[in-house]
Amino acid sequence: MKLSYSHLDLVALAVFATCWFGYDWFARRHAASRPSLLTVMNPFRERWFEQTLTRENRIVDSALVANLMHSATFFSSTTILVLGGLLALFGSIEKSADLFENLPFAQRSSQQLLETKVVLLILLFIYALVKFTWSVRQFNFVTVIVGSIAPKETLSTADEGAAKRASGIVTLAGENFGQGLRAYYFALAVLLWFVQPLFFIVATGIVTLMLYRMEFHSRTLDVLSGNAE
Repeated sequence: MKLSYSHLDLVALAVFATCWFGYDWFARRHAASRPSLLTVMNPFRERWFEQTLTRENRIVDSALVANLMHSATFFSSTTILVLGGLLALFGSIEKSADLFENLPFAQRSSQQLLETKVVLLILLFIYALVKFTWSVRQFNFVTVIVGSIAPKETLSTADEGAAKRASGIVTLAGENFGQGLRAYYFALAVLLWFVQPLFFIVATGIVTLMLYRMEFHSRTLDVLSGNAE
């Protein structure tokens, strides 16, 4: 059966795919030549675990890791709820078609196109769930590594290596958490596809520019990098 997609729908989907995959590629390479939120935090993570080696007990470190893990766990649980709602919507898409068509400025869509839009949202939130849950596991690994470090009086080179590994795993966990949040931002753009593809294109562009500004030109980055006035 021929899919009832307009040319603008196909263009909108192509723009979204380009921004989704292209921004990840661009951000990784651009961060190699200029500071980003991810890269400026790395020295702080390294400093954190250098300080871990100097502490008599590491209750503070365990609490900090637990706090980071709590954020990832919260988003994991929230994403599961969102996926449940989207699967329920997918099962009743025919009944929901009239509701979408009554939205302001809404463009009439076939059932197949509506299903495609819901599937795209499901895929985005599955991606987010994978990233958040993997982030939770990585924070768990950090907890184990911190627990394996010997007391201050008996530290060895193996403990110094463990601290560096913990710093590296925290960096990876933070990166995965950020990618999960990125999926949420792009999902907001997809929601406007239910109204009409032109709004979807504009929203995708806005989200991409917003992510770029936050990552590479935000005031938060200026403060973290010591360049704030």
